[in-house]
Amino acid sequence: MGKMSPPPRRTGNTPSRMIDMRSVFRYLVLAVAALLSVPGLNPASSQTVGRPGGPPGSAPPRTIESDSSVRFTVLGDYGLAGPAEAAVAALVLGMDPDLIFTVGDNNYPDGTAATIDENVGQYYHDFIAPYFGIHGFGADENRFFPALGNHDWHTPGAFPYLAYFSLPGNERYYDVLRWPVHAFVVDSDSDEPDGVTEDSIQGQWLENGLKSSGAPFKFVFMHHTPYSSSSSHGPDIEMQWPFAAWGADAVFAGHDHLYERLDLDGIPYFVNGIGGNPVLYGFESDSIAGSRSRYRRSHGAQVVDADVRRARIRLLSVNGIVFDDYSVFARDFSEKPEFLAADADEWSYLDLGTDPGPAWTSASFDDSTWAVGSGHFGYVEGDEDTLIDYGPDPNNKYITTHFRRTFTVSNPGEITELRFDLLCDDGAIAYLNGTEIVRTNLPAGPVSITTTALSAVADNIEDSLYEHDLDPGLLTAGLNVLAVEIHQVSGTSSDISFASNLQAIRDSQVLVAPGAMWSFFDDGTFPGPSWPQVGFDDSLWPVGPAELGYGDGGEATVVGFGPDPADKYPTTYFRHEFFVADAGAWDALILRLVRDDGAAVFLNGREVYRYNLPLGDLDETTAAGVGIVGAGETTYFESRIDHRKLRTGINVLAVEVHQDVPNTPDLSFDVELLGRH
Repeated sequence: MGKMSPPPRRTGNTPSRMIDMRSVFRYLVLAVAALLSVPGLNPASSQTVGRPGGPPGSAPPRTIESDSSVRFTVLGDYGLAGPAEAAVAALVLGMDPDLIFTVGDNNYPDGTAATIDENVGQYYHDFIAPYFGIHGFGADENRFFPALGNHDWHTPGAFPYLAYFSLPGNERYYDVLRWPVHAFVVDSDSDEPDGVTEDSIQGQWLENGLKSSGAPFKFVFMHHTPYSSSSSHGPDIEMQWPFAAWGADAVFAGHDHLYERLDLDGIPYFVNGIGGNPVLYGFESDSIAGSRSRYRRSHGAQVVDADVRRARIRLLSVNGIVFDDYSVFARDFSEKPEFLAADADEWSYLDLGTDPGPAWTSASFDDSTWAVGSGHFGYVEGDEDTLIDYGPDPNNKYITTHFRRTFTVSNPGEITELRFDLLCDDGAIAYLNGTEIVRTNLPAGPVSITTTALSAVADNIEDSLYEHDLDPGLLTAGLNVLAVEIHQVSGTSSDISFASNLQAIRDSQVLVAPGAMWSFFDDGTFPGPSWPQVGFDDSLWPVGPAELGYGDGGEATVVGFGPDPADKYPTTYFRHEFFVADAGAWDALILRLVRDDGAAVFLNGREVYRYNLPLGDLDETTAAGVGIVGAGETTYFESRIDHRKLRTGINVLAVEVHQDVPNTPDLSFDVELLGRH
């Protein structure tokens, strides 16, 4: 369906009393209906929406590869009227979306009827139907789809929310089909009458809906985030449902007032709580497993452009700067994780407070007398799958518990990447085939069963998996063993937690290696519109190995910045040619990029990634959005890019790097490009 003209403006004097009475009437009807409802009745149903015209705005052009497409925005933790929400609303409306989804906390502080129109309708009335507020006329068809948050439930029954919005089904959880996206909106709050566990009425509804949907993309929206590196709320274990196994392609959540993208179980999880609440949260010093992108400098929202093949998901700050750029592809390829040892597997464990002996970390060790259970393991917290013993005295618990998981690898040479995820409370040492691979919160040197952890672990850390990259060469053909010992901080420790995964990635090939040779253009001018294309002549450009840059002291190649150190050139251009024998052999491309400050990446002349730069056209004078400092200057940030732009034969990866200010102290650039089958 094409763009329709906006609905005609209503004329005449509509008494405000009539609007108020209609709103009150709807409120009363829904309140009575909610009071009479029981769990499981009035189950969630779906809504199919067309593509009416959105409010006017200066939206960027859309790259459409099919006739069936949709643009929607995602915002969370936004509903507090004021400058922050107004700035995000201006950004969202300027994107000219077909639909708006929220991930909860629509109406601060307490979800009351007195505040909901100021917090929501004031900014988004043009997308709400029917709209009975005082700020405008609303939409002819509802295009605003919120998820319930904990603040929306502060008023018993969430009655003001249910009265204000007209949503499908029971209005607490529901699905919306706007081809090619099938959206499932979940109520993750503990007050949900139909439950928030994966086997609840709501969980069964979601599982059935995801499995039966034939849409190219199936996205889940909710408030409480299953995974997060936040130092505030952190992950919500109860919402760690098997979304990927049920068929979800991405999960969007909020609750933590920050932004994070995590890759887990072969799909992205987004935490997006920067929609308007003035208070932004911080991150833990260590990211949890799968964390790929983090942002908390300012407020913003996500914009998603989807056709039947690709959904491009970008995070924009309120000043229009792109701070994350990720692509999800329809299920012609889905990167399935291969777990050599998984939390849900059966593990052998020793919880008797005894020493298993020096050989316990070897694959040949006999653990047949040990207990057996599946993760995750622990005591006291109440969310354990296997309850372990701490001894006869709760005031003098066993300090150390040992875990083993054996597995077989037929051809370890096929494994090109190995990732180890660990959740532990309080300290741990992990071994792979007898070699120590991770030590956390324990002293250096030999340890015994009485060695205590260095410190107690905070609540939001003890529920988080942390990722570690391992050398695949530690694997052997045949029997292998992953062994982990968990240590408590004292004999009076209140709880213990352990979970672990060992993931193998096969058939990954480096197409562009870190430290590769790059041609670069550093004279401060624009090299011409064809510079990122294959046929461009860069024979006169200087050439050098990465890392390329200046100012840090560790560059393999120093690039120029002009005659004036206080007025450096804003932009430097880089090109690298590489050969691919069969482009059709690759089902995914993983870009790992060092960029200080902003960058746009092109593959064979087509832009595939952008970071810390505004939308729209770029030139040699475009400044990066913010300056990158500290570890962010040297970290490889990972994102999935469009593998369909790869071609058989010669390919060109081209990158333009932009600085934030003329007196910038440094520039850093390097790239790794991985192809995966």
